[in-house]
Amino acid sequence: MSAPARRDLRARRAARTPWRFLIVQAAVLLLVVAVGAIAAWPIYRGPAFVVLVIVATIAATAIAAAGLRWRQNGWWVALVTIGAYLVLGLPLAAPGSLGSVPQALQGLRGVVTAPVTGWKDLLTLELPLGSYQATLAPALLVFLAATVLALSIAWRGGRWWPLAVIAALIPTVFGIAFGSTAPMPAPALGPLTLSREALVGMAALVAALVAIVWRTTADRRRAIATATAATGVRSGSRPLRGLAGRAATAAGMVAIGLVGATFVAPWALAGSPREVLRADVDPRLELAAELSPLGQYRTWFGDDRFDQPMFRVAAPDGVDRVRLATLPFYDGRVARVVDPTAASGDARSSFTRVPSALPANAGSVTGSARIAVEGWDGVWMPTVGSVTSIDFDGADAATLADGFYYNAETSAGVQLAEPRLRTGAEYRQGAAYPEAVPALGSLEPARSAPTLGEDIVPESLVRWVDEHANGSGGAGLEQLVELLRARGFLSHALTIDAAAPPSWTADLGDYAFQPSRAGHSTDRIDQLFTDLLAREDEVGGDDDAALVAAVGDDEQFAVAAMMIADRLGFDARIVVGMRLESADDTLSTCDDGVCTAGDISAWLEVRGAGPEWVPVDVTPQHAVFPSPDTQQRQDPKIPTDVRQEQAEAVQPADANPSDGGRSPGDDTATSQDLSALWTTLRIGGISLLVLLLLFGPFALIVLVKLARRRGRRASADPVERFTGGWQEFVDAAVDHGLPGPGSRTRHELVTAYGGSAGAAELATLADRSVFDVAPPDQDDADRFWRIVESERSRLDDGLGFWARLRARVSLRSLVRRERRVARAQRLPRDRRDR
Repeated sequence: MSAPARRDLRARRAARTPWRFLIVQAAVLLLVVAVGAIAAWPIYRGPAFVVLVIVATIAATAIAAAGLRWRQNGWWVALVTIGAYLVLGLPLAAPGSLGSVPQALQGLRGVVTAPVTGWKDLLTLELPLGSYQATLAPALLVFLAATVLALSIAWRGGRWWPLAVIAALIPTVFGIAFGSTAPMPAPALGPLTLSREALVGMAALVAALVAIVWRTTADRRRAIATATAATGVRSGSRPLRGLAGRAATAAGMVAIGLVGATFVAPWALAGSPREVLRADVDPRLELAAELSPLGQYRTWFGDDRFDQPMFRVAAPDGVDRVRLATLPFYDGRVARVVDPTAASGDARSSFTRVPSALPANAGSVTGSARIAVEGWDGVWMPTVGSVTSIDFDGADAATLADGFYYNAETSAGVQLAEPRLRTGAEYRQGAAYPEAVPALGSLEPARSAPTLGEDIVPESLVRWVDEHANGSGGAGLEQLVELLRARGFLSHALTIDAAAPPSWTADLGDYAFQPSRAGHSTDRIDQLFTDLLAREDEVGGDDDAALVAAVGDDEQFAVAAMMIADRLGFDARIVVGMRLESADDTLSTCDDGVCTAGDISAWLEVRGAGPEWVPVDVTPQHAVFPSPDTQQRQDPKIPTDVRQEQAEAVQPADANPSDGGRSPGDDTATSQDLSALWTTLRIGGISLLVLLLLFGPFALIVLVKLARRRGRRASADPVERFTGGWQEFVDAAVDHGLPGPGSRTRHELVTAYGGSAGAAELATLADRSVFDVAPPDQDDADRFWRIVESERSRLDDGLGFWARLRARVSLRSLVRRERRVARAQRLPRDRRDR
C-alpha cells in the first residue's frame, strides 16, 4: 500500500468517533445533570426522587445511544423518549398508586396529564413533596428529556454541540425555579457563610465549564489527528503559556463568582425572599365567596341539627379542641377566614395543598388522630393541633387528597373537592401540639398600639376597657375577658316558641330565655357594651350578678374579646370549633369524642411577644339572669298596632352576611347543577391539550408544507411556478431520505434520484422556463405541477405506513437552504430582461 493510501486510511479512521470519546462526553454531561439533581432535591427530599434520577439518566443514555447506533432521526428519538416516559411514569413518578388497579389507573392519568397540569401541583403544594401522587412526573420528564437531548446533540457532533451543555443545565433551572421562596442555609466554611443556592449555582457553572473545556480540547485533538493522518505532518506541542493563560482565566471566572456568591450576594439580598415561580403563584382559594363560619354560628342550634352527630374524633392525649376554621380578619362587618384585599403571599390568607408531610413546630409533641365524618358537610375541615400529615381512606381518598388545602399559619384546613366531606369519610391526621400551653396571664404584649381602626372598634368598648382595666399584659387581658363573660348572658336566638322551647335551652338546665340579636358587626358589638355601661351607670358597684346586661353568644363575645386583646397589644384571632374536654363544666364538650352540632363553639387565640397561640374561652355565663330592669329595656314582645290604611309595604333588605343570613342571590337550591358538565368540559379540554402537545408539532409541519406548496403553485410569476414546482419535487425527495441537490444540475440530480421519465421531463421543463426566450404558458405550468404530484406519489411506492408518515413530518426540506441556488438559477433570465 502506498504512502498516500495509508494516509487516507488513517484519516478515515481518525474521522470515526471512538467509544472512549462517547463515554467521556456522556460523563461530563451527566455531571452537569447531577448538579441539577442536587438543585431539585429540596423539592422532593425522598428516596423515590433518587431512584427516579438514576433510572431516568440510565434510560436516557440508552435511548440516545440506540439512536446514534442505528442512525435514527430526531423524531424517532422523541417518540421513544415519550414511550419511555409513559412506561416508567407509573413505577417511578407515582409509586404510591401501585396498590390497586383503580389507583394505578388514576396514577397513570396523573402521569399522562403531568406535562400540562403537573407544574401547577409543584407551585401550589407545600415543600417537600416526597412521592405524593404524581408530583414526581415533571421531574421524570425533565431529567429524561434533558438527558436524551444533551447526549444526542453532543454525540452526533456538528457545530451545535454547545446546545448540549445548555440542555444539561435544564434540570438545574428546574430545581431553582420550582424551589422554595426562602434560601436554604449551607454549612459555614469558617468565616464564610454561603447559601445552598449559591453553592448549587457555582457547581453548575463549574460543571458546565468542565464540559465545554473538555469538548473544545477533544475536538481540537481530533482535528489535529485527522490533519496529521491526512498529511503526515505533525504539529508542534501546544505552548504551555497559552494553556496556563486559559486555565488562569477559567480559575479567575470561578473565583469572581465565588466571591460574589460569598460576600456580595448575601449583603445585597439580605432580608429579600427568593424570586422563583412559586413566589408569583397565589393559590388563594375562592373562600372569600363562602359565608363566614362565625356568621353561620347560630344555624347549628336549630332543633333539626342540635343533637345530630357531626363527626367522631379519636385524638391523642393533650389535645382538647377540634378546629374547624380560623378567622384572623375583621373589617367591622364580618370576621373572615381570608382577606379579599390581602396582598399576594399573605401567609394568613394562603391555603396550599399538603404533600406527604409538613414539619412540626420546634418544641411540639407529635401524635396521630382519626376523624370519622357523620353529619358534617361543610367546606371547613375538622383538624386537631397543627397538621403534619393527612391520609384519607375509602374510594374517594385521591379526590379528597386533591381537594384538601391547608394554611400552616392559621392551622386551618378546608376541603374543596366535589363531593366534599360526607357521611362515611374517614382520615388519619398527623398532629403537632404544644406540650404545655403558657398561661394567659404570663403573656407580654406584642406591640404598643392596636391594629384595628377607630371606625371598627366602637367607642363604648374603648370606654369600658379604660374603666375596667386592672393591670397590663396578659393578666389585664385575662381579667377583662373574665369580667365580660361574668356580666354577659348566653342566648342563641332573638325569639323562641314558649310552648315548645328549643333543644338548646333545655340543654342549659335551669335557664330563662333572654332575646339577643345575631350578627357581629361593629354596631352589634356597640350594643353589647352600651348595655353594659348603661347597667353600670344605673346600678353602680362591682357586683357582677347585679351588672349582667350583655346578652349574646360566642359570635358576639369572640369578636368583642378580639377587639379587647388587639387594644391591649396582642395578636388575636377567632377560632370556630369544638371542645373535646374542658376544666369549666359550664362549657359544652364532645362526649366520648362524638361531636354534635350543639357542641360548636367559638373562642379566641391570643399571641404575645412569643410564638405560642393561647386559647381563651369567651362563652358568657347562663346561670345568673339579667336584672328585671335590664329586661324591661329589651324590645317589647307585643308590637304597636299599625293602622292598615296608613301602612306602606316595605320590601325586606338583602340579608347581611354578618347576621348569618343569605341574600336572595345566594339561594342555590334551585340553581342548575352544572358540575357534571364542567367536569366533562375540563376532562375534554385536558385531553385535547395533551393531544395538541403530542401531535400538534407534527400537524404544524404538515400544514407549513401544505402552505408552502400552495404558495409555490399559485405564484403570479410563471417562472416562479416552474422553479417552485421543481423545488417541491426536490423537497419531497429530500424528505424521503434522498440527498440534497448540492452543486448538481437538474438532470444530474434526476439521475441521482433514479432517472424516471417524469423526473427527467420536470428537469427539462424547469430549465426551459429559466433559459428559454419565450416564457412558459399556463397549460405548461399545470402539466408541470401534475407531473410533480405524480413524482411525489412515486416516491412513496414500496414504503410502509410509518416510512411515508416520517417523510410527511420530516424537517429536512424545511431547514434546507436553497435560496442561493434559486437565485443563481433565475439570474440568467433576470440579466436577459435587463
